[in-house]
Amino acid sequence: MGMQSTQALPAEYVAVGTFDLRNNSRAMLQMNLLGFGLFAVSAWVFSSLLSLLRPADMSTGFAVSVAGLNSGLWLVLVIIVLTMVMVVLHEAVHGFFFWAYTRAMPKFAFRGVYAYAAAPAWYLPKRQYLIVALAPLVVLSLLGVALMALIPADWFLALLFFLITNASGAVGDLWVVVWLLRQPRNCYANDRGDAVTLYVKG
Repeated sequence: MGMQSTQALPAEYVAVGTFDLRNNSRAMLQMNLLGFGLFAVSAWVFSSLLSLLRPADMSTGFAVSVAGLNSGLWLVLVIIVLTMVMVVLHEAVHGFFFWAYTRAMPKFAFRGVYAYAAAPAWYLPKRQYLIVALAPLVVLSLLGVALMALIPADWFLALLFFLITNASGAVGDLWVVVWLLRQPRNCYANDRGDAVTLYVKG
C-alpha cells in the first residue's frame, strides 16, 4: 500500500535537516533573489500563454484595465486585495491536501508578511508532501490558464497579477521540493508552518 502519513514517527528515523528562514538571513536573501527571478519567468510564461489564447484581446485588455484605474490609491487597493486573495487561496490549497492525507484539520496562521498552512502533528511521506508542496502552484496556475479563455479582457491584468504573484510566492515551496527530491524514497516530512524538518532511516 505504500507509506502513509502518521503521527508516530518510526523509531529508526532521524532528522536530516530543517528548512527554517526565521533565523537564517543568508537563506532569506537567496530566497528573495530566487523569488524575483521566478517573478520574471512566470510573468513571461503567463503573458505568452495569454497572447496565445487571446491574441485579439491582449492589447485591448491591458489598455482597458489600466485606464480604468482612476488613481494611485485605487491601484494600491486592488493590488492589496488581489494579494490577499492569492495568499488565502494558496494556503487553502495546501490545507486541503494536508487534510486529504491526514483527515485532520490543518493549522492556518498569519505571521506578519507571510501566511502558512501546516500539519505540525503529522509526518508525511515524501510522495504525499511533494504533492502538498506543489499543489498551489499547479492547481491555481491551471485554473488561471483555463480562466484566460473565459474572462472578459478587462480582467486580464488582474488575472496575470494573481498568477504571477502565486508562482513567485511558491519559491519557498519549490526550495523544499528540490531538497526533498534529493532524499530517499522512504523520507518523512514534518511541516510546522514556520519550519519543515525531513526525517530518514538512521
